[in-house]
Amino acid sequence: MSTLIRGGTIVTGSGNTVIEAGAVVIRDGRIADVLDHWGAGREFSGEVIDASGSVVMPGLINSHTHGVTPGALFPSAATALSAERWMGNLDRHLLAGTTTVLSLCGFASMDDVREADRRHAVHVRGATTHLPHCLHAAEMADGHGLTAEARDLTVERMLDDGAVAIGELGGGQTLGGGGQDLVYIPAAIHKASGIPITIDQARRIKEAVVGRFLDVGALNVGALAEAAKAAGLAEAFTATQLVTLVTDSVMPSFLPAIEGIREGVRAAARFGVPAIVHSASATAGVMRELMMEPDGSGATVIAAHVNHPSHTPDEARELAILGRKMGWPAEASVFDLLHRKHTVTTREHWDLLLREPALISVIGTDYGHDGDHDELISAVQDIVAHGHRSLAGAVSMASSAVADLIPGIAPGSGRLEAGRVADVVVARMEDFRDVQTVLVDGICVVRDGQLTLEAHR
Repeated sequence: MSTLIRGGTIVTGSGNTVIEAGAVVIRDGRIADVLDHWGAGREFSGEVIDASGSVVMPGLINSHTHGVTPGALFPSAATALSAERWMGNLDRHLLAGTTTVLSLCGFASMDDVREADRRHAVHVRGATTHLPHCLHAAEMADGHGLTAEARDLTVERMLDDGAVAIGELGGGQTLGGGGQDLVYIPAAIHKASGIPITIDQARRIKEAVVGRFLDVGALNVGALAEAAKAAGLAEAFTATQLVTLVTDSVMPSFLPAIEGIREGVRAAARFGVPAIVHSASATAGVMRELMMEPDGSGATVIAAHVNHPSHTPDEARELAILGRKMGWPAEASVFDLLHRKHTVTTREHWDLLLREPALISVIGTDYGHDGDHDELISAVQDIVAHGHRSLAGAVSMASSAVADLIPGIAPGSGRLEAGRVADVVVARMEDFRDVQTVLVDGICVVRDGQLTLEAHR
């Protein structure tokens, strides 16, 4: 099967090459050629896609996703999503031009990952957190998605079976962060009182009890009273009851999760694979500790979502600068800060970190409320629109830079070059979210913004 994409602005993914009104020739699932033009009247035997007014780029590679496979969800090993849900999450990624995802739900098995990869056109890759302290943290926070197989697996067996990274080490569910604010604390309050509360209300209550750094000595009784009143809980709970509820929800998993980060980074050095560490105010201390360890220098450690809003902007910048100095590549996550703004409502951290050259290596999405995060491709456009990177540079942060940073995530992909895998995206130049065409392995899986039959296998 042959396809010609012509007339669009070709961004090769290399980080420095843009070809105006160029052409990409695809044959037998591979890029056959990338040309600076396609002559008028020149014949082509195969499908021709007119990309005039559009940008043509490599299929995007998302190094930070959740909810895209069967198996336990999140670092807390929550109950697995239904096939309809995880397939739907993969649909969202594909419709937005992402053709490869790395699942950081590290307690799924590689059989779970392969099932998703087999059933959906998106290339699904897996990571692992099958480590004793990570398992303990998951059990303390939730653990309802753990199977007997997951409990018996090890990092070494997972890597032998095809996992490409260790991660996500830590998470908002086990470290008293956004996962607690969004899910566990509201659930505990609702169970005890029947009163629903929002993520912001849960965060205020939590921080009044343990602060941003999860310190049981940080209780602020006045702030707790104000937060309880604002959430409509003043009549339902005493201060002591709320303190107990919060500490019982967030603290049991905290120390095991911190130790799991140490355990995972050292395993990454031992096995020679990247580790992906949850960056947040609660993990800043252990991240600094590990960055300074001389015996940890052999590992590639990616500081995930360094723009996490639990940091102050200055804290985020300071930690990212230290990470750069100590050789920890940084990933910035778009979360839902551009359009949806359900869980993250500020872009201050995002802009501050991206404004500084070479501070952020790659970008990802993480996981928005019910998987409804902003699109990775819209993050690429936003970075260009705000002058943080050139078009070529921004595209590379979600394509070749990811492939180079995590060997095995997308072999042969990430660049539009002859001989590479033909994962290609065509999106309208004015608004990248208007993805018109996506090819995976040279097969059209999105046409005119709609999934084709080939998207599901």
